[in-house]
Amino acid sequence: MKQFSILLLALGAMSSGAVQLPAQHYGPVHNHNSSIDRYRNSLWPMPFRSQDTCSVLTYLELQRNKGWQLANTLGTHCFDPMRNIVSEAGYAHIESILRKAPADRRVIFVLRGADDAQTRKRIEATQVAVSRLVPTGTLPELYVTSSEPLGSSGAYQTAVHRAIMETVPPPRLPPDPNAGTNGSGGQ
Repeated sequence: MKQFSILLLALGAMSSGAVQLPAQHYGPVHNHNSSIDRYRNSLWPMPFRSQDTCSVLTYLELQRNKGWQLANTLGTHCFDPMRNIVSEAGYAHIESILRKAPADRRVIFVLRGADDAQTRKRIEATQVAVSRLVPTGTLPELYVTSSEPLGSSGAYQTAVHRAIMETVPPPRLPPDPNAGTNGSGGQ
């Protein structure tokens, strides 16, 4: 009865020159889609769990990759600006990447310099340092990045630590509240 009244309403609208309904809004196609929707709604949330899981894991994988990128980045303190070579700290950092990182994470990121010439010198210095550590076999890939990792040079950290230690007052015990009494509790 409901379909018949909708059909009469549609025929009346068409004869009056009003809106004409497209053929897909009535007939077996519409009933088929609504039955699929009803079936999917009865199974909720199962059809959507895989999409939700995928979206969460994709986000976490992106964060994991960025974390490894920052951990494997040779920052400003890893290069000697005067001689355009890898500093001792940078060499130790490269060695830790090549020895301790998982095999699929042995990638080195070089921080972009102030200009293209400095960036090229940093890449060349890194390649020389890597070739000393890995004389044979495949070398790890090098990428240029503009993300500065957190941290600072060892010289700076040593200076800060020494300044803190110099300003710490000598240890003193608090005054004894029982000092000056004969041990009887002041009576």
